[in-house]
Amino acid sequence: MKPSVLVTGGRAPVALHWCRLFSAANWRVVVADSLKSPLARFSRLVDCYERLPSPQSSPNAFKNRVEQIVDFHQIDLILPTCEEVFHLAAAAEGKAWADKLFAPSLQTLLTLHDKARFNALIAEVSPAFAPAFHRLESPADLEKVRGDDWVFKPCFSRFGTDTVIRPTQEQKAEIQPSPDTPWVAQTYLPGEELCCSAIVFEGRLVALQAYFPTIRLRDGTGAGIAFEAADETCYWAIEPMIVALAEALDLTGQLSFDFRKDAAGQYKVLECNPRSTSGFHFFGPNGGLVPALVDGTETLVRARKGDLMGERLPALLVGGLSGLRTAARLRPLSRWPGDTLSLLDQLRSFAEILQIAQRNKCSIESASTLDIKWNFVKKQ
Repeated sequence: MKPSVLVTGGRAPVALHWCRLFSAANWRVVVADSLKSPLARFSRLVDCYERLPSPQSSPNAFKNRVEQIVDFHQIDLILPTCEEVFHLAAAAEGKAWADKLFAPSLQTLLTLHDKARFNALIAEVSPAFAPAFHRLESPADLEKVRGDDWVFKPCFSRFGTDTVIRPTQEQKAEIQPSPDTPWVAQTYLPGEELCCSAIVFEGRLVALQAYFPTIRLRDGTGAGIAFEAADETCYWAIEPMIVALAEALDLTGQLSFDFRKDAAGQYKVLECNPRSTSGFHFFGPNGGLVPALVDGTETLVRARKGDLMGERLPALLVGGLSGLRTAARLRPLSRWPGDTLSLLDQLRSFAEILQIAQRNKCSIESASTLDIKWNFVKKQ
């Protein structure tokens, strides 16, 4: 009998990729999400789609539904891909299926997710990678941050939607930190940005892909939509931090990091997303990513420097002239042998998120996580 995996957060392109990887590894794939038409639902390689209640608005119903799905489908592994990971970790506490969830405990997840707590942790376990920072929980904390070379963002945020870079006094005055909505001030770093996606297993780093976001939404400040594989020197530069963190917390799960170089050329780690991100797209069916996640088998497979991933139409629409040059070289995220999603299916998925954005008068980026995001300082 095939083992069964439950991939949650089916709206994300990376969730679709995980479904394809597990199908290629001869697993039965069940997808779940609280949206009606998440992207991964339309894959021919998905055996079943299960609709979930929103964990934001109906946490108890969400918990009960997950338990029903795990029991009914005899799930062997639960793989979160988006911020539902926090809700799953909360729901799993004290449950028999907790050991099936590929993620750290809720408290560890919150330490990694909270940008200020994460920076404080890095200052302890790998200080060379820690930027200067201040945790802000009151207007008085904000007043203590002197000078202009700072970047301000909520401790719980995503896609850079609320980030304020080197703000004016008027912009700074609009920041309202509190104990329930803390902010972090990080020193401004002028160098290049680097991202990575990693799998850690029982305190060991077993898979890593570093990449550059080459085209981003919101004039280069938002979520990446096209990605270029980094060269080997980038791995040498960032691996010590990831190894130190995994060992210090004996971590098992998915870790994603954003780095930026300081004036001296040293990478500093800005934040951690303890979930799937776009670097995993660079791993094909023979890349060893599923054995790394399931058994902790280390894979050294990495994309070649300069390999590009992304969808051509969004790259053209968002990237302008640079997008035109990039688009011709992109390897589409949606394409897979025998499982290329139709344009109609992609539009159905996008239209649902667009409707959420219009209904809630928010950006598409915000709408994409509105029903699953976690902004709590502690479990509530």
